Amino acid sequence: MELTRYRFLVALGAAVLMLSAGCVSSDLKKSSTSPKEAAQLNMQLGISYLRKGDLKSAQEKLEKSIADDDSLATAFQALGLVFERLGDLPGAERNYREAVRLAPEDPDALNALGVFLCLRKQEPENAMRYFDRALAIPLSKAESNKAMLNSNAGLCVKSLDLARAEGYLRNALNFDPSYKDALLLLADVSYSRSNYLQARAFLERYLAANRVTPDALWIGVRVERALGQTAVAREYAERLKKEFPESVEVRLLLESERDAG
Repeated sequence: MELTRYRFLVALGAAVLMLSAGCVSSDLKKSSTSPKEAAQLNMQLGISYLRKGDLKSAQEKLEKSIADDDSLATAFQALGLVFERLGDLPGAERNYREAVRLAPEDPDALNALGVFLCLRKQEPENAMRYFDRALAIPLSKAESNKAMLNSNAGLCVKSLDLARAEGYLRNALNFDPSYKDALLLLADVSYSRSNYLQARAFLERYLAANRVTPDALWIGVRVERALGQTAVAREYAERLKKEFPESVEVRLLLESERDAG
């Protein structure tokens, strides 16, 4: 599965992510703090440490949070992400599934489990069940980023069904016409489906509003080659070699040039 060249996105709940690290005190006075209040504070601290990359401190605070209140789905989801980053995949899956069990209509929890199953366990069809459940939740019922969810679903199903992937990605743009992950993925999917003019259009929309990336330039090389525009393809290729000389895409470019003789 060619997933590592693109990115999945995971959220931990808008209300929690808006909290800055400086707004949460690490000094919890047990005499004046109830267990549920302590659980909320430790969850916020744990997520703050997670965002800083301090995984051990994040794990400690999140586990304390769950010990005080084992109904906090967001704490389990965050702990799943900690375990995933620590390389403990069984621990990650256990916590992601507990988050979904506790909050079966939380799109962020469903998305996190879907991403894990698709990216880490290589189970795209199983993962799609969770993306579809997240997408089916009405916006009026729970906050969710439908563009992100559709883009993640499109990326996940890309290895199975390009037409199905394109449908999700177009839905992402229906919610956010400038959503960059969907634009770039649609350029790649369109190229793979031999819709080269469409691929060029999506790539140009992406490049017009976003910083250039090696995968975008590599798509440009292949699209313009397919359209017979060798001069434009060469321009993309030279930019790729100059701006991202150590990238995987440069290696792919050099291999394609050798194969072409």
